[in-house]
Formats: sequence, C-alpha cells, structure tokens
Amino acid sequence: MKEFFRKLFGEKKYRTVFIICIILALLIVVGALAAKKYKKQGVATATKTATAQTKTISLLDGLPYDKDKATRHPLAVIIENHPDARPQSGLNKATLVYEAITEGGITRFMAIYGPNDADELGPIRSARLFFMDWLKEYDAFFAHAGGNEDAMNKLESYNIKDIPHTEPYYKRDYKGRSVASEHTLYSSVGELYKLAQSKGYDISTSSYTPLKFKADGPADPAGKGVTINFSSPSYLVKWTYDPATNKYLRSLAGEPHKDRVTDEQLTAKNIIIQTVSRTFEPTGSYGSQNYVFQDVGSGDGYVLRDGKVIKVTWKKTDLSSRTIFTDESGAEVKFDPGNTWYEIVPPEVSPSFE
Repeated sequence: MKEFFRKLFGEKKYRTVFIICIILALLIVVGALAAKKYKKQGVATATKTATAQTKTISLLDGLPYDKDKATRHPLAVIIENHPDARPQSGLNKATLVYEAITEGGITRFMAIYGPNDADELGPIRSARLFFMDWLKEYDAFFAHAGGNEDAMNKLESYNIKDIPHTEPYYKRDYKGRSVASEHTLYSSVGELYKLAQSKGYDISTSSYTPLKFKADGPADPAGKGVTINFSSPSYLVKWTYDPATNKYLRSLAGEPHKDRVTDEQLTAKNIIIQTVSRTFEPTGSYGSQNYVFQDVGSGDGYVLRDGKVIKVTWKKTDLSSRTIFTDESGAEVKFDPGNTWYEIVPPEVSPSFE
C-alpha cells in the first residue's frame, strides 16, 4: 500500500497524503465518540424529562413527587417546644408548620406532613383547640396525646379524623435524657399513616384548597429575615435569610434550631406571620391560662418570601375554609414551592425585620 501511494503521488506528496489520511481518521474517531456521548446525553435528558412528566405536583407545597406521596392525605402532628423536648425530631420533613403560644408563654408546633416521610417524630404532645381550627383547612388526620378540655370536647363536632396516642404506633423513648415522661413520646410518619388506615381512613386521597404557588425566586441579595420574641429568651425565634439558597434559616433561643436525627438546621421557603387575637377561657383545662384564638375572621400579618417582606391581610371565612393572604393591592399572595412556617403571634408581639 505504501509503495502504491509513493508511485502514485511521489515521495513528497505521499507524506502529505499520509498525514491527511491520519488526520481524517482521527476526526472520524473523535466524531464517532462525540456522537456516542451526545446520544447518551440525549437518552439521559429524555429519561429525566420522562421521569419529571410522571411526577405529580403536591397541593401542599407545589413540588413534584411520586403520585402516591403527592396525593397522600395530610397528617397533622402536635410537637412540643419545651426546652426539655429539644431538639425535636421530624420538623425538617414537615411541609407546613404552625407555631403558636400555649400556656405560660411556651410555644408549640402543629406540623403537617404529606409527601415527605420522617422516621422519627416528636416529642408529641397534647391538642389545643386553635390548632384544630387550622388543621380543618386541610381535613388532616390529627395525631396528639390527649389535649385541653375544650379541644377534646369538640373533636366530634369538628368531625376530626382523629388518630390519638395509641400503642404500638406511639412509643416512649427518653433519648438518653433525664426528663419527665411527657417529653418522651415519639412516632413516625409511616406508623401514623398505618394508624389512620387501621381506623378505616383513606390515606391515598385528599381534597382541600391549597396555597397558590409561583416559580421560585428571584432571590433578593439584600433580603431581610425576622426576629420574633414570643415571650422570653427561651422562645426567641430568629429567621435569617440566605439569598444563596433563597431560604430562611431558623434559630431558637440564640442557637441554630436543629433536627435531632440529621443535626441539620431547620429552614423554610416561606414564612407567614399572622397576628391573631386571643382570649382566656376560664372553664378550660388550664383555667386562666387556657387560650382561645379568634382565627376565623380577618387581621393583619406579613409574608416573607424571596427575601422580601410583604404586608398582608388575612381572612378566614369559616372553620373549614383556607386562610387567604392578600397584599396591599388586594391580590392573593403566591408562594415559592417548598415548605412554609406559620408564626401565629398575638397583637402585643411585634416582629422585627432585619
């Protein structure tokens, strides 16, 4: 072959042709490899697109999940916030969290789950009537350990899908701490859904009016967070805005508020500060310390989203209707997809934005 090219082109031309052939061969090889790579990337992109198309958007947070998780019936769990209960387990997996003052200035949480699982939830504590007012917006299952007299008396009239403290779905665990037994009750999302099924409830479907969602962002590089002093330094809450992630980082009592299982700081995509009047109900379990909230009606508040502070008006027309938040133009506020924390404050507590 070499002699043939030499005779055909001559020595000098032969070298030139030979080099050109080598270059062409290399280009063919490189082209073939590139085509294979792009084909593989195309298949991966198509697979990713197809996977995304098979997902279902959850009404609770506006994010895509497998259908069985996206449509799972909401589950409300009462989780305490006494210092002996910290750090709590599972608040990082909740889609919605309500924080409100109970007796003695102590705040308590109602965490609402749906698409996300948490293998450990707690410590779980007793019900309060105002939490039942909010869970009615989602027709949620209600996990708790007892409750105030007024709350327990209205479980039936409220038509609550109740899943109270029941063995073996709830378990005592001291977590190696020397604390009173009321700070030791735990469960999991999976166990509580099993309990709901055992009571004949349908866990695979749900129907409620969701928040309205928009596309995530844009983040404000100079965005603000908020500090809320509920009652004392032990219940001082601070949310710090992180523009890099477009999330708010939670601190409690001057320290990052972390999950017991993951040791990760709690975060929120949206924060709703809702000012709600409250009165004492002396006939309740705690006498003059038994609060009743006027959460049906209207009032003022703020929404923190994308680093911005939006002044809002809230309105809840009846027990089962969703609380609507409108801005100063009268438009309903839209939220970033992801988890939302509700900070329920009485009129005498003023948030500080910074």
